[in-house]
Amino acid sequence: MGKIFVTGATGTNGKALVKKLTERKIDFVVGSRNVEKAKEVFGKEVQIRTFDFSDASTFENSLKGIDKVFLLGPPLQLKVDELIIPFLDFIKKQGINRIVYFSALASDKMGSQLDFHTKIEQKLKNENYDYTILQPSFFSQNFKNYEFENINERNIVFMPAGEGKVGFVDVEDIATVAVETLISDEHSKKVYRLTGPELLSYFDAAAIISEVLSKEIHYPNPSPEIFKQVLETSGAPTFVGDYLTDVYQIIAKSEVNLLTDDVFLVTGKKPTTLKEVLERDFKN
Repeated sequence: MGKIFVTGATGTNGKALVKKLTERKIDFVVGSRNVEKAKEVFGKEVQIRTFDFSDASTFENSLKGIDKVFLLGPPLQLKVDELIIPFLDFIKKQGINRIVYFSALASDKMGSQLDFHTKIEQKLKNENYDYTILQPSFFSQNFKNYEFENINERNIVFMPAGEGKVGFVDVEDIATVAVETLISDEHSKKVYRLTGPELLSYFDAAAIISEVLSKEIHYPNPSPEIFKQVLETSGAPTFVGDYLTDVYQIIAKSEVNLLTDDVFLVTGKKPTTLKEVLERDFKN
């Protein structure tokens, strides 16, 4: 099977993957810029090595004994390809060719500012890496992770997603798919589009949250301009509003209005509904 190197491990998806790899006693190493922080997150069970995409001097030691790489770039950052591509070049020189890349559904529709996933995917394909590309839809966990204050204090969900629909996907399901693609040779040169089992608008999501929490949650359907203005007023950097607006506009423009069977195809398990995730997140 070989030893796996995991990047992006301390984020939402990375932590879910590390948990599943640990439960299944699969041999892996986490790469982190802040080893001490990672130790606080994962404890003594997980092996952690110093690694930073922006510091090539960390590459060689972090990859000792590694056969496969789970590649998840840093969030909310433009031009991620400029960080990741030198690392891809390095690992190929080291004889490591097996990559599971964490991309995004319809990333090619997000505009030229956010075309980094497309550039990285093309490199993997054009330069004959042994790749598997995961293209997850919007995460069901975002409501708890990023909208909790709005939901809890203001009784709203607030994203510029218009009236479009999306197949919200459970991070736990994504992690299960990731594990299978890392341990099996069956997934070489495959691209998996990972969605939940139902198409929902943010109006639908607000209604489901209302049911789960037994209180009325509204979706005011803010325009991109109002959304960015609210973020700036709250102190967020301008680029964050631009970034998130470009991302959520693919829902508004019905670019992710699709469901796939890929979670079931890889794992043999039906994808988790948004309501099931919300009940888990908000009631536990």
